[in-house]
Amino acid sequence: MKKTNQRNHLMDSNSDMGLTTREMQSKLVAKDTPHYYEVIIKSHPNGIPQIHCGQEKDAIDICQRYPGSDYKKIYLPHPPETVNVTHISVAPDPELPEQKILPESDLEPFIPDFHD
Repeated sequence: MKKTNQRNHLMDSNSDMGLTTREMQSKLVAKDTPHYYEVIIKSHPNGIPQIHCGQEKDAIDICQRYPGSDYKKIYLPHPPETVNVTHISVAPDPELPEQKILPESDLEPFIPDFHD
């Protein structure tokens, strides 16, 4: 019988739930280097020469809409790096003073069902 942590399955080393196993963690890793798809359109009615897509199925769909078009996979020049960004705490924004557009004597009460 397996020991299970009843409170939190993510902290349980024996649990199949969560992302604790190497097998499950490897599913999260990207298998391909960063890329996008460029569709070269030969006969777009508005004269658009190319469209960029993030997924191949979108590029194929565009090629089917515009016969004679072609697409290619473009790899980014270098993989993006993770960077640490520092933050600065600032004071809360001061509130703006109330603006009165009309003088008090010209204000009219709002009547919901009244129409001019």
